[in-house]
Amino acid sequence: MPHPTLDNQTAFHADALHLVDEDFQPLLTPVVRASFDILPGGSLAVRAEQRPLEVAGIFHEPDVEPSSYRYEPEVAPFKLATDVAFVGHAVAPNARTTQMDVGVRVGPLVKSLRVFGDRVWFRSMGEPTLTSPATFERMPITYERAFGGWDRSAPEPIDHEFERRNPVGRGFHTRKGRARASVPAPNIEDIASPIRSPYDTPPPMGLGFVSPDWQPRASFAGTYDDAWKDQRFPLLPTDFDRRFHSAGSAGLVASGYLRGDEHVSIVGMVAEGRLGFSLPGVPPPSVMVSLVDGSRHQPPMNLDTVIVDLDERVLVMMWRTSLPLPDGPHDVRAIELSSPESLTLPRSDVEPRGGPAANQATNQSRQSNPARPTP
Repeated sequence: MPHPTLDNQTAFHADALHLVDEDFQPLLTPVVRASFDILPGGSLAVRAEQRPLEVAGIFHEPDVEPSSYRYEPEVAPFKLATDVAFVGHAVAPNARTTQMDVGVRVGPLVKSLRVFGDRVWFRSMGEPTLTSPATFERMPITYERAFGGWDRSAPEPIDHEFERRNPVGRGFHTRKGRARASVPAPNIEDIASPIRSPYDTPPPMGLGFVSPDWQPRASFAGTYDDAWKDQRFPLLPTDFDRRFHSAGSAGLVASGYLRGDEHVSIVGMVAEGRLGFSLPGVPPPSVMVSLVDGSRHQPPMNLDTVIVDLDERVLVMMWRTSLPLPDGPHDVRAIELSSPESLTLPRSDVEPRGGPAANQATNQSRQSNPARPTP
C-alpha cells in the first residue's frame, strides 16, 4: 500500500501525524504550523522559512537535565483549548533596574509577574535573610528562574524533596534540610504572593510550557495502580483526562479555542518597552481526508497553540484536528489542506520590511493603542 499523499495548499508547514487515543484507536492528526515574523511596529509577515513540527521539543537548557521546554513537543493528538506561551526575557528599562513587572495579554488571557535581579538567602544573626536584588539588563523568563527546584541538604537521601510544580526552579527549602548559605532565590515571583521566607511555597510563575511530569498537569494523566496493571495495561487509565495535553502555564490556557484575530499586548519583554499587534485573523485551514474505502471527511481544525517568541521575534500558530481511523495509517488515501487566505498575506521574502504592506500594518497597530496588561 503506497503512502497517502499530502497536498498542502497553504502558505504554512503542514504535517499528518499517525497517533492513537486512550483506547489505542488509530487517529489521523493533521497539523498546520504557521510562522510569522513580528516586524518593527507590530506588523506581521509570513516567514520565509516555515519550520516543521518540533516533534521532540526544544529545551531552554539542552545540556542540563532536567530543563524546561522552550518549545513543547508538538505531537499532541488533540487539545481541548488553546495554549498560549511566551518565550523571551524581561528587558530592563535602564541600567539601575533591580526589579520590574512584566505583563502579557492575548485576547481574554492576561498574566503578570514580577522580575528581580539575582539575590540569595543568607544567615544574619541566625535568621534567614534575603539580599537586595542586583541590577540586570535582561532576565530570562523561564521556569529555571521561578520558584521551585530541589532541596538535597538533608543528611538522609530519603528526606530530599523537590517542588512538584516546578522541579527545575530555585528557592525551594524544606524543614528537614540543613541551614544553607548563599542559596539563590527566585528571580520571578507572583505579584500577589511575594516571598517573605525561605519556607514560603508560592506558585511558580512562568509564561512558557509546563512539562508533562509537573503538577498540576501530571494529575490529568490518570492513576497507574495495580488495578490499571491488571485490567487496563497497556492502555491509558480510565481516569485519563484529555486536559493533560494542554501545556500552557496557569492563566494562559483559554477556556476554549481562540479565534486567531485576538489582540496581543506585551509589556517589559521588548527593548521598546511595549509591543502590540493582532493575530493575523486567517481562518482555520480546511482539511479533506480521503480514505481507501472511498469516503471523504472534512473535520474542523482548531487553533490550539499560539507561541510568541520575542527572542526571535516570531509568532507561531498551530491548527489541529483528529480523525479516527478504522484500522490505521493504511486507511488513508490522500490528505488535502487549503487556506486561500494565507496565500494573500504579506510575506517576509516578498514584501520588504519597510514596504507598503508592513507600513500599513504598522499604522494599524499604532492606531489600535492596546491597553497595558495589569502588571
